[in-house]
Parts: sequence; structure tokens; C-alpha cells
Amino acid sequence: MSVAPPSHYIALPELFNPQTHRLDAGRIANALSLPVGSVATAIGRKAEGVRKRPDAESLQTELGRLYRIWAGIVELYAGDHTNASVFLNAPNPHLENKTPLAFIKSGEFDALESLLSAMTLRQPA
Repeated sequence: MSVAPPSHYIALPELFNPQTHRLDAGRIANALSLPVGSVATAIGRKAEGVRKRPDAESLQTELGRLYRIWAGIVELYAGDHTNASVFLNAPNPHLENKTPLAFIKSGEFDALESLLSAMTLRQPA
């Protein structure tokens, strides 16, 4: 009997602005234990603008990538945010012994998306 892989769509409502129902850069920054300025840099935006309108429509595509990365990690750890945070901060041999958080800070989401996909499907990275 085969088991379906995790969906990468674990709900994390705390990352959404409750009034606009859009992803919020400040809430994502808090979840990742990063300053908003680091999230702004990661998504290629100026920190001042992101701080002013952290849930702007124009940010949703890139914030969505961060959301899917964080949600995927949380899901891999069965909803355990503490273990997911440890994963973010631990050097990973599949990422040239850099931390996943270093890839997030530099905006290199592709490598993390590929790693998460391989982990979800239980394939070598």
C-alpha cells in the first residue's frame, strides 16, 4: 500500500493579514525569526516599502514562495514549528552545508523548493 506524499498545503493562517486575507511579510518574517528587512531583501524589494505595506498585492507572488517553503518544512515535521525552525538553522549537506535560512535570506528559493520536493517524495536531492 503506497502512502501519498504530504501536500505542501498545510494551513498556516497566522501568516495572513486577518483583514485582507493576504500573506503578510511581517508575519512571515516573525515565523522565520527574521527581520522584515531580510524578507524584503529575499524577495527583491525595498525594506521601507515592505514595512509600510507588508501585505501588498504586489508582494504576494514572492511571499507565496516563502509561504510554500515554510509550510512544506512545517508539514515535513508534522506541524512541529520548533523542529521546522531547527531544520532552517542547521547546515544541510544537500545545500553545500549552508543553512536553508541562508538560502532564504539570499532569495535563492529554487534550491529549497527542489530540496523540499525531493524530501516530500523521499528521493535523493
